[in-house]
Order: sequence, then structure tokens, then C-alpha cells
Amino acid sequence: MEIRVDEVKQIAYIKLVGKVKSKDILSAFDNAVSSESYQPGMARLWDFTEIDLTSLEFNLIPDMARYSTKFPTGIRDVKVAFVVSKSLEYGLTRMFQTYSDMYANSQVSVFNNFEAAEQWIMDNK
Repeated sequence: MEIRVDEVKQIAYIKLVGKVKSKDILSAFDNAVSSESYQPGMARLWDFTEIDLTSLEFNLIPDMARYSTKFPTGIRDVKVAFVVSKSLEYGLTRMFQTYSDMYANSQVSVFNNFEAAEQWIMDNK
């Protein structure tokens, strides 16, 4: 896992590589928002371009979408973008987006390139 924070753009970049399960993603979320450089209100951009979600427990996606709701304002209600490069990861991430729309206050969107994801985050910021 790699976390990088751009304080000018107010974006935390989170990159996961290889085969992961839901606990790995939630752990990365925890690490990102507890990082000393993370500030409340900062958007999160997840790099899923090198991730393998074939081991993800699909039935836990609704719980994963609810996970951020236990965090305070400035963490649970920010823009969250995912950049994916494979169809399975796109589909599962879109499923997460749908559940997030139902359960969480975060605005979630899925992209296939970083430029579009960053532009979406920066719009109306």
C-alpha cells in the first residue's frame, strides 16, 4: 500500500497492488485517514490500476460502503474517486459506488484515468 498526500490539491492518493480482500481495502482507508498529513475535508483518489479483486468478498461490499459512516465529518463526506483499468475491478467498484450512494454521504465516482478523476475531484471544490 502506498499513500501520498497532495496538500495543494487537497487529495490523498491511495494505491493498492496485487490480490486484496475487503480487510486490506478497509485497512488502507484507516491508514490514509489517520496519516499525519491527511486533513479533514481532503478527497481520496484510489489507484486500483494494479489491483486484483478476484478474492474480494462480494457480499461485504455493502458493509464496506457503510464503513466510512462511523467517521466524523470531513472524512465520511468527501469526494472519493477510483481509477481502474480492468472490467472486473470496474464492475465491483461501481457496485461500491451504488451502495455508497445509498448508505454514505461521500460522493463516489469511478474513472479509467487519473486526469478525469482529478478533474472531477477539483470541480466545485
